[in-house]
Amino acid sequence: MLAPSWTRAEHRRRLSEADSFDVAVIGGGVIGCGVALDLITRGFRVALVEQADWASGTSGRSTKLFHGGIRYLPHFRFQLVAEGLREQRVLARIADYLFQTLEFVVPVYDQHGLADAPAWAARGRRASIALGAGLAIYDLLGGFNRPGERHRRLALSEVRRAAPLLRTEGLRGGFAYSDAQTDDARLVIALARTAVRHGCTAVNRMRAHRIEPAEGGFEVDLVDVLNGEPLRLRARAVVGATGAFRPPPLGAKVQPRFVLSKGAHVILAAESVGLVDRAIVLPKTDDGRVLFLIPWAGQALVGTTDTAYVDSPARPVATADDVAYLLDHIRRYLSVDTLSPVSTFAGLRALADDDADSTAEASREHVITEPQPGYLVVAGGKLTTYRRIAAEVADTVTRHLDSRSKSRTKNVLLVGAGGKPRAGGLVNRYGSEASSVEKILGEVKKGDTLLGDGVTFLGEVGQAVRHESAVSIGDFALRRTRLSLLSRDHGRDDAAAIADAMQVELGWSESERDHQLLAFQRELEAEGL
Repeated sequence: MLAPSWTRAEHRRRLSEADSFDVAVIGGGVIGCGVALDLITRGFRVALVEQADWASGTSGRSTKLFHGGIRYLPHFRFQLVAEGLREQRVLARIADYLFQTLEFVVPVYDQHGLADAPAWAARGRRASIALGAGLAIYDLLGGFNRPGERHRRLALSEVRRAAPLLRTEGLRGGFAYSDAQTDDARLVIALARTAVRHGCTAVNRMRAHRIEPAEGGFEVDLVDVLNGEPLRLRARAVVGATGAFRPPPLGAKVQPRFVLSKGAHVILAAESVGLVDRAIVLPKTDDGRVLFLIPWAGQALVGTTDTAYVDSPARPVATADDVAYLLDHIRRYLSVDTLSPVSTFAGLRALADDDADSTAEASREHVITEPQPGYLVVAGGKLTTYRRIAAEVADTVTRHLDSRSKSRTKNVLLVGAGGKPRAGGLVNRYGSEASSVEKILGEVKKGDTLLGDGVTFLGEVGQAVRHESAVSIGDFALRRTRLSLLSRDHGRDDAAAIADAMQVELGWSESERDHQLLAFQRELEAEGL
């Protein structure tokens, strides 16, 4: 059975009619939605607002991995790794349909070396010893009940079977280890929907631009991005979880310092790089990183880069140089013909400004600051550990509100979780709600029509609008589904049909329908698609 409906119009009305909230959470990424869920399940009244769309920022632009962070081991960040591996066990239970274990193959070459390894252990026989030891520590930190298989050494013949297009010159063999992957945008939607199910008021396209102290807490000035109408929200506490964006200012208080790093990705046809069901780790790049070649949604996802970013955080894109860098490294390791990307995307990491020499060396630890008691700002962190970060933020808010409630999210199943284990089709996006979504397909005209990516149904527009707060074609094609990333025309050929379905669901006029089609084209161009 579907969780209660969640339309933007309904929650916009709830927001304007509410007298006040206990907590206002600003930011609709994984951390903001995670904080909202944690607080609402502790019994607080919570409002969650996002200036654009849910998962439209960093949280929908990641490498789609629930990973412990194996590359942090040479930097001795054992606590960070252990935390990520512990959270894998939780995520495999509370978000089961969004959690897929994935085996990674790491080839070992004489000439290429291993990223992050100390110089004495970067090449040849020592590289194998160092990598094996690191993977053993990884398994140890993860415990014996972590999802997936423990690491193992692979003979040369096994590596070639796993990755038939790998170049073999200097190839000594390799290793295999397990991590997991997800659809990051669907994870954010599931978090927000779960918070809504527990009573949270959640509104996208609602920008917070000023916070002021007020009697009993704070006043947050908002503007409705869709119509320009102002709104004032009162809350006893405020959390800014705005990712790569600066949080709303609180008077003259100093804002936390962080730097931005861009991670670019390329999606390729899986057969063009010989990828089937295992990921390949390309062990060393020109800037001393690893690259992942990952089977994702039937395609091959290649990423990522790590470069300083100083432009507007609104629309980071994979530039021609980014794409060339990624494809050049693919050709360095794989015997491939001309590679033609299906699509590209880029995300931004907000990193603590710790005076590191490069963004690659900057801390991945999250940072929580409190410019004024009751106003918290959180930045940084990893997708895998969103729940622990959210609980830490919520603990501080709870103390400020003189409550002793504890986090419950370790045992709160996300909407769609907990069903019979099966995979494929709608289950990958909706979990146990797949059968209910199938009924919605029958309620939408031509709802069983498959769109250009071969996996998305036109009728999913009904689900996106009624239960996932979608209000634009881009919301549907870029984030509720991955049509725009997984089809070579990025959804352009399907845009008119999607617009027709959304027109019925949202009551658009003909002129509004035409406006939305134009807006979608512009959004794709802004995304570099």
